[in-house]
Amino acid sequence: MADPVDKDPNYWVLSVDDDPFLRLGLENALGQTKDIEFSSASSKTEGMKLFVDMWNNSGEDPTRKPSLVLLDQDLQDGEKGTDLLRDIVDFCGGITQDAAKVCMLSASQRQRDWVKAFELGAIGWIDKAAVTDLDKFPSRLRDIVNNRQVEWESTQAQYIMRVQQNRDQRPVLTPRMKQILVETARQGDLKAAASEIGIAYNTARATLGTVFEKLGTKNQASAVATAIHYELITAEECLPA
Repeated sequence: MADPVDKDPNYWVLSVDDDPFLRLGLENALGQTKDIEFSSASSKTEGMKLFVDMWNNSGEDPTRKPSLVLLDQDLQDGEKGTDLLRDIVDFCGGITQDAAKVCMLSASQRQRDWVKAFELGAIGWIDKAAVTDLDKFPSRLRDIVNNRQVEWESTQAQYIMRVQQNRDQRPVLTPRMKQILVETARQGDLKAAASEIGIAYNTARATLGTVFEKLGTKNQASAVATAIHYELITAEECLPA
């Protein structure tokens, strides 16, 4: 085991990850640096507590607030890193950059996770599989904190940009329109959907016709697919009842 290093930290880094081997690897790599103070947690609750403690212990010195938070997306017991990111944003009053930069460090390749992290304020997404040399990681983290390195890969950035463009162009559906479209998909029948919602069949039919017009479609299947594409509804909502 390496000898302890006398710390004079300029950076406070928090990792929240349920992989004990990664946490140990980061601790070994960052523990040998003089200027980085490293803390880690394995769960969303523990991670938030550590973040708040680091914030409160900084007192009036903003340089001692958390510099960088590394979040795994898939935590234990089904917890999500983006949920912790939202909690951090709320705690910081809506702007994470005032207190800490948050970067995802995850193996998840789910595109919806990239978009959610970006929209919540994450500055990037590091693929765990690409982290092969932890000895070089301290330098990489310093660059991230000092805005010298962008951590969104080109494929991620391009996908996020397409989603943002789609949202700028997407049609608007009222909550009732979405409800009728989703319930019709779930029930497989407009009459059953109208009964489930508690409205007249003719009202449901007229509303669904308006949905078709707004989405530029001619039938229920294409309307559902188009609404999912524009992220007006989700595929999970439309699963059979």
